[in-house]
Amino acid sequence: MLRVLQVIGKMDRAGAETIIMNIYRNIDHSKVQFDFMVFSAEKGDYDDEILQLGGNIYHMPAFKGYNYFRLCEEFRKFFKKHPYKVVHGHIGSLAPAYLKAAKKRGAYVIAHSHATKSNRKLDNFIFNIFSYRVRYIADYFLACSKQAGIDRFGNKIINSERFEVVNNAIDSEKYKYTLERHEKLKKKYGLESKLIIGHVGRFSPEKNHKFVIDIFDRIHKTEKNAILVLVGRGSEEKVIQKYVFEKGLAEQVRFLGVRKDVPDLMNLFDIFIFPSTYEGLGIVGIEAQAAGLPTFMSDAVPQEASVTPNVWRYPIERGTEYWKKQIIKEMAVFERKDRQAWIVDANYDIKVVAKKMEMFYIKKVE
Repeated sequence: MLRVLQVIGKMDRAGAETIIMNIYRNIDHSKVQFDFMVFSAEKGDYDDEILQLGGNIYHMPAFKGYNYFRLCEEFRKFFKKHPYKVVHGHIGSLAPAYLKAAKKRGAYVIAHSHATKSNRKLDNFIFNIFSYRVRYIADYFLACSKQAGIDRFGNKIINSERFEVVNNAIDSEKYKYTLERHEKLKKKYGLESKLIIGHVGRFSPEKNHKFVIDIFDRIHKTEKNAILVLVGRGSEEKVIQKYVFEKGLAEQVRFLGVRKDVPDLMNLFDIFIFPSTYEGLGIVGIEAQAAGLPTFMSDAVPQEASVTPNVWRYPIERGTEYWKKQIIKEMAVFERKDRQAWIVDANYDIKVVAKKMEMFYIKKVE
């Protein structure tokens, strides 16, 4: 059995982490097993499941910038003690350090990009200082979209034989829409008469939560039965809660935190709004489409995330009134249908992607 080390910040319920877990659940554990290096002393949302599946979790100090050389020494010691054959890096800023240490001990090392460039220049500058050298260290390069690959690794690499896109796949069967399921969930939560607008994502600047609130505010002025459901947590959650209160929407906006029942929530919602300022791919957009939801994305979300006829893409610059008018217009004629087959045909079903990754790891050490 081949043990592959996945290197990630912390195994919480977020985009990249969920992708890794989707793959982990669906590989043949008699052939490939995952272990995890994380940069937090805190317990992650997925830690218990990782241990149950037979994985190990190794904790490193959080990266603070000033402790870079200390971490380099920690990596050297770690890979001397644990000489992995394959190391798959998802945390970009430190990738040159831990992948170099692993490679010196004979590992095949992979760098994986999960995001496009931020719209904050300082963030990009700092990230590039730390991560640029990975282009000259990694043996292979993966990304969730072509643009995520270009932004992190450059055109030369993404046009080479050492790069490919790995789709952010989901277990599409779990999201399968039926009218009966939708109505049962509405009844379960006492929301039969409500128009439920949903958003799933970390409370961080790129998710553009204030824009979501402002769109909802405009919709609610004419659709009095509308409510907004926000799923996730993050550094800006309290800021958004305050913003909701100031706009007088506290009764209409529900903060659900991190949830394990996202497939059910996607089936509960009537509309999905996803106006991110940037995304590597945006797995929740794929999940929403798998549940047959009308999905309204910003044009900053990569085109690869549009895999069904249920997607409308608008520039954020057009403003919330434009978004509101378009949403109302499209919903007037929208007919919700099961779209699982579209997800499978677009190669976003996890069973296919997990098998591909399993074979990829094995081939690299043969």
